[in-house]
Amino acid sequence: MHVLYCKKITVKRQIVLGNLYNELINNKIIVMEFKVTVNQNQDSKRAVDVLIDEFEISAQMQKRIRLYGNLWINGKPGRMIDIVHTGDRIVAHSSQNYSELLPVKTNRIPGVEVLFEDEHLIVLNKPSDMVVHPTMSHSDNTLLDLLSEKILHPVTRLDRETSGALIIAKHAHAHYRLVQNPIKRVYWALTHGHWTKEQGVIEQPIMRFPNSIMIRVIDLAGKAAITNYKVLYSFQEHNFDWVEFILETGRTHQIRVHSLYHGHPLLGDGLYGITNYCELDHQANFNILEIDPNLHFLYLHENSIHENFIDHNKQQNYLIDINLLKISPQRIAPEYQSKFKSLINKKQLLLDQMIKRQALHSRLIGFTHPITKKHMEFKAQLPSDMMTFLEDMR
Repeated sequence: MHVLYCKKITVKRQIVLGNLYNELINNKIIVMEFKVTVNQNQDSKRAVDVLIDEFEISAQMQKRIRLYGNLWINGKPGRMIDIVHTGDRIVAHSSQNYSELLPVKTNRIPGVEVLFEDEHLIVLNKPSDMVVHPTMSHSDNTLLDLLSEKILHPVTRLDRETSGALIIAKHAHAHYRLVQNPIKRVYWALTHGHWTKEQGVIEQPIMRFPNSIMIRVIDLAGKAAITNYKVLYSFQEHNFDWVEFILETGRTHQIRVHSLYHGHPLLGDGLYGITNYCELDHQANFNILEIDPNLHFLYLHENSIHENFIDHNKQQNYLIDINLLKISPQRIAPEYQSKFKSLINKKQLLLDQMIKRQALHSRLIGFTHPITKKHMEFKAQLPSDMMTFLEDMR
């Protein structure tokens, strides 16, 4: 019998994900089991409390062991509430159905780089235009579907268009342990305009906009959200910045919402970008759109209106006063609206259209390994589309 052990030298404990044998079937199978020898400080505790001390198992894992698994104390069947003493040997399984505990074998997917993998988790460099997990609009052919037929547990999530590093746990205990510790998340993005300060902190609460599944807005009733930013390079001629964002919280669309709120939407962002405020029609005429306070996008007039609107009655040209453009303060802070309005022009829109998706990349992911407790960090190289764009702009 061959078993893979992950040990911590300071205590007599083991968590095993390895090849155990089935006495009824002469085939190797994988099963998770928690093994620990009770020490003096744990004398007279319940077996479940010892497991919590040593492995920090979740309430869900405790329930799985109690209802669906088994627990042995010194080789005899026991209960989670049984009192144990120094030197007692506890062995617990989360399930009696070994078929549910077969090893998670991940497939290799073309275009998806594996940055790290072991029995507990996998770190990937996700390409853009790939959905991570099934949704109402994308029920199959997601990253999780393609990786394995077995259940996987995404620890960090990326939007379909966002590329870069993310973590996926292979079992529930690994997922639980990973999210108990801070996860370092560093993103690179390309944003319209130039930030006034080279670095700073955005601390604005975010909530889902009423009656919308996707749209998030800044609102005092929302959940706390903190984003650190630093300008890596400013492309003065083309009026955009290469910015590094470091998340302290992980709200949905956090970078995109915070960046827009400061008047700097991401290039190529179809949900929070400048294409919600202007467009090019089939004749390449530049049109300005208006939004109302409820975030419904409206034309300024019954028909779209051009940059040089012609009053046919007076036969003369009028320039659109962009300062009259109405912008909901739920999307852009009042103090940044003038800066944002200056971005509503044809040159900026053409720049926005040069990259075919939101210019956001998960550059680095750092975490504490759920079993070894070792800190790990992995970097994902910029994808070719963003790299080519930056090279062309230099």
